[in-house]
Amino acid sequence: MRKLIAAFSIVMLSGLGVAQAGCPNPTEEYVLYPPDFAFYPESLIKAYKEAKKEHQELLAKLEKCQQELSMLEEKKKELEERYGALSEEVKQLQQEIAEREALMQKLSELEAAVKAKVNECESMLEKWNALPKTYTVKKGDTLWGIASKDYIYGDPWQWPLIYKANLDKIKNPHLIFPNQILDIPRDITCEDIIAARREALKTPPPKGVKPKKIGHPVKAEEIPETATDYFLCKECQQR
Repeated sequence: MRKLIAAFSIVMLSGLGVAQAGCPNPTEEYVLYPPDFAFYPESLIKAYKEAKKEHQELLAKLEKCQQELSMLEEKKKELEERYGALSEEVKQLQQEIAEREALMQKLSELEAAVKAKVNECESMLEKWNALPKTYTVKKGDTLWGIASKDYIYGDPWQWPLIYKANLDKIKNPHLIFPNQILDIPRDITCEDIIAARREALKTPPPKGVKPKKIGHPVKAEEIPETATDYFLCKECQQR
């Protein structure tokens, strides 16, 4: 009751003061609100409502941001795990790349070495193909001497190769005649050369021919370095 009387008194006094000042009706600016029936400006109430609304909106935004932050934290964790896996994968790939590069370097070196050997073999084959395929007998020649010439075989013990290739022209391997054109077989193998040497070692040299002394018995397998066909054939077969 006291509050009601006090409020009524304030209203009356305020109304008189405002009316005397020529101000608008106080009911247009002030509203009575329970429970204390205190008077609040409408602009303050409006500001309060807007602030409360803005507060609610900010709370909603904050909640949304918290959700997004939580999602980003999960994404960060996932990316860190993926980064760890990718780092290991990158490390493995780098190691594999290094191994491949080392292999490529080795292959390049091998390619260069093989190319050099091929070129050498081609050069030797050209030399081999340039060797004469026939020989015209001159006075004083023997199969032994012909076979020993460096452009024929470079090895006297290979004379059976010439003899067998010319059986239609030669009846006695120790008897040949000037101007005879003898075939010089080139399509022979290393085994053919060794077999010819083995056969020649069983046959005494022609009359007047003395084999060069080398300090030990001659063996069919010990081909001299002057044996062009043998070494050309052997070198190319090894490539």
